[in-house]
Amino acid sequence: MKNLRRPFFLLTIVATAVLLASCFSVAPQPSEKVTQEPASKSGGTFPMKITDFEGREVTIQKPPERIVTLAPGVTEILFELGLGENVVGVTDFDDYPEEVFSVPKVGDFQGPNMEAITAQKPDIIFASTLSGKNSMEALQRLGIPVLVLEAKSIEQIYHSIDIIGKLTGNTAEGDALITDMKERMEDIQQRVSAYPKKRVYYIVDINGNFTAGRGTFIDYLITLAGGENVAGDSEGWAQYSMEKIAEQNPEVIIAPGHAGNIDALDRLPGYSGTDAVKNGRVYVISDDNIISRTSYRIVQGLEEIARFLHPEAF
Repeated sequence: MKNLRRPFFLLTIVATAVLLASCFSVAPQPSEKVTQEPASKSGGTFPMKITDFEGREVTIQKPPERIVTLAPGVTEILFELGLGENVVGVTDFDDYPEEVFSVPKVGDFQGPNMEAITAQKPDIIFASTLSGKNSMEALQRLGIPVLVLEAKSIEQIYHSIDIIGKLTGNTAEGDALITDMKERMEDIQQRVSAYPKKRVYYIVDINGNFTAGRGTFIDYLITLAGGENVAGDSEGWAQYSMEKIAEQNPEVIIAPGHAGNIDALDRLPGYSGTDAVKNGRVYVISDDNIISRTSYRIVQGLEEIARFLHPEAF
């Protein structure tokens, strides 16, 4: 069963990689435009016009009370801001926090379920770029505002939290979350800055030797955590040869739980002679989502990688 699931995980990761191909480039942030209508009880001003991360200007007529989210990262932010009771629809991939399992499922890897979404009578839909342009346009024609707040950088994670906070009257909670994230990231970077960078290789899947190259969240997190991604000479999610792994000789190897039989690396050509394997510095990330999903938990992922690379800093 494990082998059957691995292609599914890889397909999901590669699809996410397409979205994140331009991660962490310096890009202009979406702007917010607010009309001068009477203030709502949420503290925001409605109707509210917001430019989402796809460059679309969307008008929200009233504070959203019933929310459908098709982006798991946005789902996590909503729950962290105390809006779980307002979430009335999520995808099959949403798995955090635990409360999300009791929320009706309205989409999967095939795309959003239009009937299931409309049955929930949402005031707003937070879509994914994987949701499908035609589906989103159809929902908008029904008068349901659709926002894409699927971040492509850490700065956009901050901005998505800010937008959600303002839309829902949870501005203070959003500001506090952003401040906490920034402080934790700064602390981690200061801790590791005193130590030499470690050469790191990230295994996406042993079968086929897929790795995280330049332009991925994982590549960026490795850098922030005081490491050098040895696969940084490849773009996005790529196959990396056994010969190149041996040549690059990583000091640390990191993998998700679904990457394959990590315990067998000492018997695999390319891996067996690396410093990472010889010195027992091969680590499995506790949850792949904390380094691949664009939510506030990305800071948790950064800290975990930093502890793998520089345990002496903690």
